Amino acid sequence: MEGSSTSYSSIPVVFSKLPIDTNTQKHFSKNVTIEIPYKKLDLVLEQPVDFESLRANCFDVKKLFQDQGWLGYFDILNGPVYTQLVKDFWKRCDVITQEEADREYNNKVAEDPKNNKGKSRTELGLREFT
Repeated sequence: MEGSSTSYSSIPVVFSKLPIDTNTQKHFSKNVTIEIPYKKLDLVLEQPVDFESLRANCFDVKKLFQDQGWLGYFDILNGPVYTQLVKDFWKRCDVITQEEADREYNNKVAEDPKNNKGKSRTELGLREFT
């Protein structure tokens, strides 16, 4: 049975035309957690799948994906990176270790051991640690 496949590599990636408002503050519900100027945050931009590098190393697999109509997917993967958005994310992220989460839990239990012992983090009003 012969099926028809459509190559999506000729279809432009829609995301490249989406405007991003980098000047508004109304959408930010989280305060800055790391005080680093944007200019000091260096991003390393790379392509998750670089067919040219693969070809240069004797792994010319681009045609395999092209024949299956997957090049449009790789265009999205290798698409634009919104550097301002990435930098803003990292300035507002919280990174905590298991040790810090355990300390937070133990401190909460210690506030009222009789009522808090054996309760989950959620029951104590703490965020789940995953």
